Amino acid sequence: MTTFDEDQSIRVPKTYEIVAERLRRQIVSGKLAIGDRLPPEEDLTATFGIARTTLREALRVLESQGLIEIRRGRGGGPVVTQPSVAPLAQGLAMALQLQKTTLADFDLARQFIEPTVVAHLALTHTARDIESLRAAVERASDAAEANNREAFGTAAARFHETILETSANNTLATLSLLLQELVQGYYYRSTLLSDQPKMRRAVRSYRKLIDLIVARDAKAAQEHWRKQMAFTISDQDGTRLLDMYSDGG
Repeated sequence: MTTFDEDQSIRVPKTYEIVAERLRRQIVSGKLAIGDRLPPEEDLTATFGIARTTLREALRVLESQGLIEIRRGRGGGPVVTQPSVAPLAQGLAMALQLQKTTLADFDLARQFIEPTVVAHLALTHTARDIESLRAAVERASDAAEANNREAFGTAAARFHETILETSANNTLATLSLLLQELVQGYYYRSTLLSDQPKMRRAVRSYRKLIDLIVARDAKAAQEHWRKQMAFTISDQDGTRLLDMYSDGG
């Protein structure tokens, strides 16, 4: 028999929380699309039967979740926006760091996910996707030929991001992008440990990946990218704990 502590009370949502939830549902269901302006303040207060202060509290909740942007000035007001993965990445970073996660553990998760994204991309890519990937490779190639390790680190990270952005599988791409947001620091350090031959090798690897994607060879593309990702971290100490808040990233 289930019993309840008489002193335990059920929390009743506050009015602004209820309003925020109703607006949130309209946004995630697509009734309010990215770029849409919310109705004027007077319309919203009348619709929900609430005071302006309550509405503004609800809008602050949505703004903190990245669902709207409050634009100032003439013609401003709340506009629906695409939430950033950055706040999610920060929460995940804290959780992983508190669990004493190692670089090897973290990188293994990336190797499970990102090569699968690549395989999917090999089967679903468009001509525009290939164009974006080739442009990203050229930036990396220019940095490698200039022997500019900092520029190469930025270009290499951008190549990973381009893969994720062109994937037709939103769930896998978003999960990978979330991990990519966390990996920037140690990925950048890995690049700083590279020399020009290694940077040129990476560029050749990127070009080979594109060739495999163009050929729609999903299996070969997946395996090639898994090996490339493993090589990227090979110079680092896999037993090192993740530290997303150190000066080094």
